[in-house]
Formats: sequence, C-alpha cells, structure tokens
Amino acid sequence: MRREVSTSTASTASDLDESSHRRGRRSIGWLRRLGVAACIVDREGDESGFCSLDDNPRARMRRVKVRPSKKRAREFSAVYMGQEFQAHDGAILSMKFSPDGRYMASGGEDGVVRVWEVMEVDRADGNDVPGDDPSCIYFTVNPSSELAPIFMGKEKVNGCKGIKKTSESACVVVPPEVFRISEQPLHEFRGHGGDVLDLSWSKDNKYLLSSSMDKTVCLWQVGCNSCLKVFCHNDYVTCVQFNPVKEDYFISGSIDGKVRIWAIPGCRVVNWIDVKEIVTAVCYRPDGQGGIVGSISGTCRFYDLSDNHLQLLDQICFQSKKKFPGKRITGLQFSPSDPRKLMVTSADSQVRVLDESDVICKYRGFHNTGSQISASFTSDGRHIISASEDSNVYIWNSSNQDIPTPMQAKTISSYERFFSENASVAIPWCGNSTRKQVFGDPNSPSDSSYNAMLSPSGRFTLTHGFFSESLSKDSATWPEEKLPASTPLTASPSLCRSKYRFLKASCQNTVASQAWGLVIVTAGWDGRIRSFHNYGLPVRM
Repeated sequence: MRREVSTSTASTASDLDESSHRRGRRSIGWLRRLGVAACIVDREGDESGFCSLDDNPRARMRRVKVRPSKKRAREFSAVYMGQEFQAHDGAILSMKFSPDGRYMASGGEDGVVRVWEVMEVDRADGNDVPGDDPSCIYFTVNPSSELAPIFMGKEKVNGCKGIKKTSESACVVVPPEVFRISEQPLHEFRGHGGDVLDLSWSKDNKYLLSSSMDKTVCLWQVGCNSCLKVFCHNDYVTCVQFNPVKEDYFISGSIDGKVRIWAIPGCRVVNWIDVKEIVTAVCYRPDGQGGIVGSISGTCRFYDLSDNHLQLLDQICFQSKKKFPGKRITGLQFSPSDPRKLMVTSADSQVRVLDESDVICKYRGFHNTGSQISASFTSDGRHIISASEDSNVYIWNSSNQDIPTPMQAKTISSYERFFSENASVAIPWCGNSTRKQVFGDPNSPSDSSYNAMLSPSGRFTLTHGFFSESLSKDSATWPEEKLPASTPLTASPSLCRSKYRFLKASCQNTVASQAWGLVIVTAGWDGRIRSFHNYGLPVRM
C-alpha cells in the first residue's frame, strides 16, 4: 500500500497570483491553466453586499419563459423566479445543499465559503402571484390538500370567462408554504487563500468540506465559525467528497494527478494513487466501497475502495464524434433512486448515464465546453438539471432510461430550458414536503393516481375516483355538473367548463410527472443566487 505524508502548509493569499484577487478581473485559475476559456463576467463597478432584488420578502414573483424542445408535454409549465440576491464577490464556482435540504453552501472566486439557511415560509396572501394572465388558472393549496381558486372574486364581479388557450397556458397551483433562502448567511467561513472549487456535505448535515486553489481542503462545522482542520496538498484541489458511510474519511482529487483517501482524525493520507493526469472529478459509490475518478482526458476510472485501498477495476474513455477542445469529466453523481446508475457530465456538452460500466443514455442540448459545469439529479432521480454556457438551465426527464440492450445507448434530445442570467451552477432543492402533501408520495402504491373532487368547504380536493366520472355534456360550469353521490356540497365557487377541463387534464398528467413544486437554485458568474419554482401542472402539447 502506498502512503503519502503531507508536510506542506496551507498557501496564504500572498502566495497566489495577485491578479486572481482583483475584483472583476478574477480568473478561473485551474481552468485557465488547462487552456480552457472561462465565462467570467466583468463585474467592475458592482456593489458588494447582500441586497435582495426586493426588500419585501413576499414581493410578487416573476414568471419566466420555459422553452420546450422535442417534448410531448410541458412539465415545467409555470416557472417563477422567487429570489435574487448578491451572495459573493466574484463568480460562484460551487454550490451544494445539505442532505436534509436545510442548508445550502456556496463558494467561489472570493475564497469565502458561505452557508445559507433554507426555509419554507407561509404565504401571507395571494398578492405575490401575478393573476392577470387569462391564459392561466390559479389555485392555492391548504394543509387538507384542497385546491381553492385564487382569483374567483374577480370572476364573480366580471362574470365567468373561459380560459384563453395559448402556448403558455398553465394550471398554476401555489402551495401555502414557499421555499426561501435566508439572504443573510448563517456562516461566512474565511480561511482559504484562493478560489473555492468544490464543496461536500457530510450525511449528518453538520460538517462541510471545501477544496481550493490554495492547495488545501478545509473542514468546517455548522455552528462553529472557525476552521476545524486543514488538509494540505501539493497543487490545486479540484474536487472533494465525504465518504457517504464512514464520515471520518474523504476523497480528494488534484491537478497533480493524485487521488487521495484521507482520514480526518490525524489529518493523514491513508492511501493514494497517481493517475498521471489532472483529476477533475471524484465520487464515492453510495455504499462507500467504491469510487469513480474523472480526468481531463475524458477518462472515468472505477476503483474498489474496500478498507480504503484504491484498486483499479475498470476504466472508460468517452469518445465524441464532434471535435471538442476537451472531453474532460466535469461532474459525477449516482442516481438517488438506483445506485447502479452513474451520471457523468463532460465538456463535450453531453450528460451520460451509465449502468455500471455501460452507457445507457446520453442527454444533449446544453453547452459545456469551457466551464466546469456539472449536472445534478433531482432527489427522486426523475429529472436531470444542469446549467449551461448559454445562461440557460436545462431539464431532462430521466424516468425512462431502460433500453433493450446495453450495446447501443439511447440518445435523448428532448428537454425544457429557461434563462438564468450568468448561471454557472444549477441545482435542485432536495427537500419538498409540500409536494408529498398535495400529490402524495410517488413511491407509494396508494398515491399512484391523483384525482380532484369538491370538498364540503367548496374547494377541489385531490382524492381517488373522481376523474373516472365523465364530464356531463350538458353542464357549463363546475360544480353544477353531476358529482359522485358521496360528495356533499355546500355553497361552492363556480369554475367555467373550459377551466375545469383544463384542471382535470393537468391533474391527470401529474400522474406521470413529478415536476410540480420542484425548486431549482442557480448561482452565477456575477456572484448572484437566484431561485426558481415550478408551480405549473403538466400540459400536453
């Protein structure tokens, strides 16, 4: 077994190139060293600080245009931008949610690691949702899973009008609690003397690792403002990850070509291997018994990590028909719903999903040739989210990845995308309790279908059995039409026939989609963080 004893000390700010610390003139550092052009925005003249887009935490949300490509249905039919605020001085290069979704960490060119608290806050009223679009119908949801029309008062005054169908039509369901990031950081961890390149949370949500251009990995703890430990390397540390089972260990990759297994007690390297090329991504298997290493040449190496020994099992070099300047691996992640499936993001603008060592799916559409962009699975593994060099966020449905034979990978070019200015990172929020409250648990057999009926309070309730009833041809409004006999009725709001049909179709489409309620957070080359919420039910095209 090869061992390495690290004797170097952490680099200080004075040891680094002064130009990399000038505001608005920072470089991507290690990417520039690779000869890769960086998409850095010149922010000279911007004010630093943590001012939000609007001082009112319940300011009106803005709907963003989602552009589908080769899709049969729009899963993200009504996406709203909820927040935008200045988070860092310079580009944000890494951002990660804690496993429980309560915290979000970010780091980048300013060398500061910030931890943000994540909350679900009550909506005070319906004024935060624009309701003047006649092509949409709007509902809110109470804790009893009842859908209540938000703007019925206007219809009573102006008369019931049918929905004006357009390409942007959607059934918008706004939950009673909405995702929110505290715009003042819970922690500001200062200690790095260079750009922060990667972050990793421990499974207990208490500890955070950060890797940097200053040739160190730092260990931080939520609730403690000082650095707990520093792990020194010989060159830039490009990637780092906690062991998902044994949190006393972590793996790191560096520009010096070495992959190291570290024991946190004692700050020592217990095993290492030299792949003889720049390491760009590392990832543990979910059981902690294996690991994958991605490199600048586009090679993925698979290792057995039993007893923290690095033993090479297999390697794959991805080939692309197009001549890209680099095929380097920019991200690795196992599917949260299937531990056999590994997602590999690479700089040839492709996301590949592997079943063990076989490529079964390729996702295309986004642009990634000069950045360290990494795609992410949603918490249920049904969607893949990625930023792009064209400042769009791309979303692929990944729920149907199985193919008859592993000899030919399935290429998926259907996606939805929306614009997020200067986006360098895009990640989905891993917590979504509201989604389960409203539409149930997708993994539960009892919640395999979702229907709507009118509750005694005169609101639509998501239950089983209603949509098996046909809509009466003679009825013009809901709820005057025929209802199941078991449904008690009191004074009820009237919903136009066209709007009811649209709601019915949207709820039925929701059976095959888990996109409602999904939150996506982006971080930018401009140092700003933005949050986006999908409140639209699926719409067939």
